[in-house]
Amino acid sequence: MATFKSYAGKLSLLALALPCLFSHSLQADTEIIVISATEQRESWLSSPASVELSTPPEQGMLIDSAQLLNSISGVQADSRANFAQDTRLSIRGFGSRSAFGIRGLYLQQDGIPLSTPDGQGQLSSVLLDNIAQVEVLKGPLAALYGNASGGVISLYSQSPVQNAVAASVAGSEQHRQYQLRADWVSDDSSLSAALKQFDSDGYRPHSAAKKQQAQLLYRSAVAEAVKLTARLDYARDPQLQDPLGLSLADWRQDPQQTNAGATLFDTEKHSRQRQLSLSLNDYQEADLWQLSSWLGDRTIGQRLAFTGSALSSAGGEVALQRRFSGVSGNYRLLQGRNYQLRAGGSVVQSEDDRQGFVNDFGQRGDMRRDQTDSADNKDVFVRMNWQPATRWQLQGGWRYSELQLAVADRYLNAENPDDSGRKGFYNQAVALGLSYRINDAISGFISAGRGFESPTLAEIAYRSDGSGVNLALDASTNRQWEGGIKWQHSSTNGAAITGSVSLFSVTTDNELLVDSSAGGRTSYRNAAKTERYGAELQLDWRQNAYLRHQLSGHYLTAQFADPLLDGNSLPGVARSQLQWQLAYRPWQGNSALNNTELGLHSQYRSKVYLDDANSNAAPAAVTFSLSARHSRQWQQLTLDYWLALDNVTDKAYVGSVIVNQSNGRAIEPAPGREFSAGISAGFLW
Repeated sequence: MATFKSYAGKLSLLALALPCLFSHSLQADTEIIVISATEQRESWLSSPASVELSTPPEQGMLIDSAQLLNSISGVQADSRANFAQDTRLSIRGFGSRSAFGIRGLYLQQDGIPLSTPDGQGQLSSVLLDNIAQVEVLKGPLAALYGNASGGVISLYSQSPVQNAVAASVAGSEQHRQYQLRADWVSDDSSLSAALKQFDSDGYRPHSAAKKQQAQLLYRSAVAEAVKLTARLDYARDPQLQDPLGLSLADWRQDPQQTNAGATLFDTEKHSRQRQLSLSLNDYQEADLWQLSSWLGDRTIGQRLAFTGSALSSAGGEVALQRRFSGVSGNYRLLQGRNYQLRAGGSVVQSEDDRQGFVNDFGQRGDMRRDQTDSADNKDVFVRMNWQPATRWQLQGGWRYSELQLAVADRYLNAENPDDSGRKGFYNQAVALGLSYRINDAISGFISAGRGFESPTLAEIAYRSDGSGVNLALDASTNRQWEGGIKWQHSSTNGAAITGSVSLFSVTTDNELLVDSSAGGRTSYRNAAKTERYGAELQLDWRQNAYLRHQLSGHYLTAQFADPLLDGNSLPGVARSQLQWQLAYRPWQGNSALNNTELGLHSQYRSKVYLDDANSNAAPAAVTFSLSARHSRQWQQLTLDYWLALDNVTDKAYVGSVIVNQSNGRAIEPAPGREFSAGISAGFLW
């Protein structure tokens, strides 16, 4: 481990301090293998994969990453309405086993990983208001991102185009939000600075939250040889109260109540994250080589709803300090008129100092856990793109990954023996996709691949039959295929339509299941097999200058093939989901009102099982939201204001479930009817 850290540290310093030495070497930026956010729809139409682009909503407070993702087919973005817990995401069932946080999906912002080497992730530290576009890659080709990449979510930061300053304020009955932003642009350089303060009284008792975020983003050319992008992110959450989940019976009785354990144990969370990221690419040819480096730290303190007083417990209060860093890059080895070959790799590491204490009803008690968890990952990959004929395109690649997980336990006594240990995972991913251009407006594609997902540090930490790391756990492997049709068409009167239909199948061996859970310690086992298959639809129809429709939906059958659970559905996964958004601009041609837009958003989600045994389920629900926005510009001054009404019918429904919750509190209620408004003023020069 020391050798690895020394190697990663030297590479990080070299990438950060001596960028000019790499003007003919490597760099990792987006690692997008099919289509990047800046490419034209022509590339999207020819790519042999399911890739969807989305832009953030232009009205409403961006307080949950689910708001960026809930209009994309195949993505289940569950808003917990609980700021102490991260958004729960799954794509085609990948990530569904996670009770808290994000698993099984690869997350990145501007090409910099947001996922840890062992496959854990969260989006709560991202300044969502600075995101210009979201790209989601699904299907077999996503496996080429390596470990735990059942799907890839790529966020792209806004790039300033002129000097500007702006301030905004927004609020609702529960929330208050304040923002400042300043942009400076000069020739090949730009600098953006943003600050955000968010306060909430919470939707339920004991659910107040305070969040503070800041970001600096600098882009520049270095000696006309290198393009440099540097980003500094800071996020601090001084208070995130946790109202806990509810049992299904309690939720039906009163959806907005809080479990008594929340106040008894003063359940809450506080955190801080700091990160510096650097990306470089060639000044003349942006895709010739790319190199990225990043380093940061994350501090978390959390009180849980039990004492954790037993000597063999992990404690009821968690104190964690994480340090992470990495380097990744790629280089274009070959390029001809109709082919390209690229190679690259990455070295990534994280280290967690984790302590646990007795939760003495809101006060810190004796220590019950003291250990260091580390994850070290090394990857190499090769990717190719070949167009053997005018209408055909072939894309694919191979990736090799070495992951080392280690636990160094320092809390030892007669009832808590040494839990130290290490486990290595060595895996390969391969995928290939073929597309055929039927005509200028329609294409068909098919792809297949093999991917893998290792257990996380939290999942190997305990065994059900003794002490030490669970060395019996293996990485799960998946085999995927998909096929589909894409189309796009535009007419001279402004009407345009873009859409896709996909069919897919996923078979996973050695899927992880909960083996036992007691005293804050959960152990896992590998199940035999799970099988998933389904269909997805994505449609964007600009009917005319007045009306725009966006429709997304999926049908997903996800079942266990384990002997003990054969035929049961995967918990946390909705079989069907449908989203429809209508945007209406009623006053086209009126100079004072033509930037007025009215919106309607509706969503249907089928029932969601709570556990592997399918003992109960959160019921299906249909919800509706309304919005209105208007913008005006007077010379250099701009003014934007909006109104939103969410959950118009005040429907009592489940926002998210906590899968396999042993205490039965699996339900996280969605908010009731909520009215919000905001205004933003900016000055451009």
